[in-house]
Amino acid sequence: MDVWSDPCAQLVGAVRHHRHFVEDEAARLRLAGFCERIRGEGVRAFFDAEYPSGGGKAIIVNEAQGRLNLVDGNAHLVALVACNEHVTLADLAREAGRDDFVRTWRDGWEAGSGQEGAYDVYIPMDADASRIPGCREGTDWFKSPPQPTKIISADIAFDSPLFAPEDRGRPLGETARALGLLLKR
Repeated sequence: MDVWSDPCAQLVGAVRHHRHFVEDEAARLRLAGFCERIRGEGVRAFFDAEYPSGGGKAIIVNEAQGRLNLVDGNAHLVALVACNEHVTLADLAREAGRDDFVRTWRDGWEAGSGQEGAYDVYIPMDADASRIPGCREGTDWFKSPPQPTKIISADIAFDSPLFAPEDRGRPLGETARALGLLLKR
C-alpha cells in the first residue's frame, strides 16, 4: 500500500460520501462539471484552479487500519478517477507539475507538522456513529459558515464495520462507476 502509487480508484472515500454523491442531484451535477473541466482543460488547469499553489487547500489521505482513506478532496478525486480510473497521486502530481496539493497522514499524524496530538476527522451529522468509540459532536470550522459535525479519531478506517453499511466509505472507483461517470475505453 503506497499513497502515491496505488490507483486513486482504490482510495476509500469519506464516510457517507458515496451515498451523498449517488443520492444528491446537485452533488452529481457538480461532479459532472468537474469531469467536463478536467477533460476540456486538463489536469494542470484543474489543479491550478481548485488547489492553487500556496493556497493551503489539499487532498488529504490518511492511512488507518491498513486502508488509504480520503479525508478531504472526495468530489475532486471521484471526478479525476472518472476521467482515468488508473490514475495515481504520483500521476496527478506529474501532470500538475507539483505535489503541494497532497497531504498524507498515518492515523491522524502528519510527518513534520509539529502537531501535539493526532488530527481528528469530521463526518456528517446524519452518519450513524453510535458504535464509534469517542465520537462526539462539534463544529467544522473549515466550512463557511461553520457547520455542526461529528468528530471521530483518525485511526478508524472509513469502511470500518463500526459504521452502518449505508454510511461506510467506498472505493472511489466504485462511486465513479455507480454514477456512470467512467469513460468508456
